[in-house]
Amino acid sequence: MKERVLYADILRVAATFLVITIHIASRDFSLYEMDSYQWQVLNIFDSFARMSVPLFFMLSGVFFLDPKREFSIKKLYKKNLFRLVTAFIFWSALYAMIFTWNEYRTFNAEVLGIMVEAFKEGHYHLWFLFRMIEIYVMIPFLRKIAEDKKIILYLVAFCFYIGFILPSYNEFPVSSTVTFAERGVNLDITFGYVGYFFIGYYLAHYDLKKWMKTGIYLLGTAGLISTILITSVESLKQGEHYDVPYEYLTPNVFFTSLAAFLLAKEKLQSKNFPVKFKRVLSEISTYSFGIYLVHVLIIFLIWKANLNTLFTTPILSVPLLTLVIFLISYVCVKAMSKIPFVKRFIL
Repeated sequence: MKERVLYADILRVAATFLVITIHIASRDFSLYEMDSYQWQVLNIFDSFARMSVPLFFMLSGVFFLDPKREFSIKKLYKKNLFRLVTAFIFWSALYAMIFTWNEYRTFNAEVLGIMVEAFKEGHYHLWFLFRMIEIYVMIPFLRKIAEDKKIILYLVAFCFYIGFILPSYNEFPVSSTVTFAERGVNLDITFGYVGYFFIGYYLAHYDLKKWMKTGIYLLGTAGLISTILITSVESLKQGEHYDVPYEYLTPNVFFTSLAAFLLAKEKLQSKNFPVKFKRVLSEISTYSFGIYLVHVLIIFLIWKANLNTLFTTPILSVPLLTLVIFLISYVCVKAMSKIPFVKRFIL
């Protein structure tokens, strides 16, 4: 078996699991009163899971910025970027057809136009592909920046101010999940994700002093608690769901994500795992991209069957539904991967 970075595989699988958690919890907020414990449980789950997308970007930075790993612009475009583009084309077309038909139940010129617009913008979770493509295009010169430790820290500080502090201060007039297909280029949002790209690489490849690790853990804990509390307090005050603390480019989510990444690296990097566990983990990690792409469709079909978090207390229903949807998505992706070219181009 090819030697893998196990803590990175664990984080990738966990991040995929947490993305599903977000899409389950966020879908059902309207089913509960904001002053109910059920609503607060969904808020806790959603707040904790917000580290998921940042972890994806940080993990990409770990490998793409590593000077020891073979890199060529030709391979970047022919393999990595081409796969993102073909995956978007397939999944965006599929989601556009299914969800447009589900809403209109007919087909005419007007519905076709709506379907085309839905395809161009991508279903709500496909924004991630736009951002990854945007950053992948920059990798050749981002790798040059990664050669200097001090420049990395300077860039992270710059990105933190431009991509986290300013949007948070302005309460995100442009969401951190918006894409250039919807609103054009937004450099502050771009710099935010570049910041995650570099901080992931830095934490993976440089040792921190003990006081720095302690500081990150304290800030991460404070970030998580503040996400939960601010969302709860402001939502109750305003009488509607206040979700600004959920934005991926807020300082609270930033530090929570850093703490989770660092904790996984510190606790799991030198840990020995059974060979069978490594094999299973490696396979699930390999299919995590496909699971991310398909899980929204699985959630849609399950909710269409009137199965949501109401079947029991959200304390149990959210993790149970997340696990079920994760496993169904894995089985679907595993089956799809048997079709020639599918695994290489759309999963």
